[in-house]
Amino acid sequence: MEFEPVTGIILAGGKSNRFGTDKALYPYHGKRMVEYAIEILRPICSEILLSTNKPGDFIFTGLKPVADIYTGCGPLGGIHACLLQSQNEHNVVIGCDLPELQTDLFRKLLNHKTGFQVVIPVHNGLKETMAAYFHKRAIVILEEALKNNQFKLTDAIALLQTHFLNIEKMPFYSDILFSNVNTKEDIIHQNHSY
Repeated sequence: MEFEPVTGIILAGGKSNRFGTDKALYPYHGKRMVEYAIEILRPICSEILLSTNKPGDFIFTGLKPVADIYTGCGPLGGIHACLLQSQNEHNVVIGCDLPELQTDLFRKLLNHKTGFQVVIPVHNGLKETMAAYFHKRAIVILEEALKNNQFKLTDAIALLQTHFLNIEKMPFYSDILFSNVNTKEDIIHQNHSY
């Protein structure tokens, strides 16, 4: 391993309302989207957890499924539940609908984790909370936010030592790095842009 042991957390528990079906399982350029997340994390993670409330749908991944403790709370609920299950202090989080992300992004977040509980990439003024680093110690604050019905991730991490890392000039950065897939039209559009 390149770092101290790291747990990867794949968020695949979204409702996919705009998409119509579970987008984590949807084929994108020949692979299911969750498979991209697994491939991105595998080189740097000794453990990968899958945040889902439908574990039967993901048996093929061989990953440990983790159900939300606080249900209906969006990504925050999934991150919280997986941090509780994580065997490691250091964790990286990835949304299942970001197939263009690069392993090097997460390497860079891990390289900047010292002294912080959360590291979030920033580009063009945007905070990308679905590709982030979380220290296991963040659990206490995240649980407080959940108990207070404060489900927006940027609000939940306000009390944590957070580093917003500008990545625009880094070699792996591109305009499509954080392209996410919310509708089937997004896939059709991206297929035509290749």
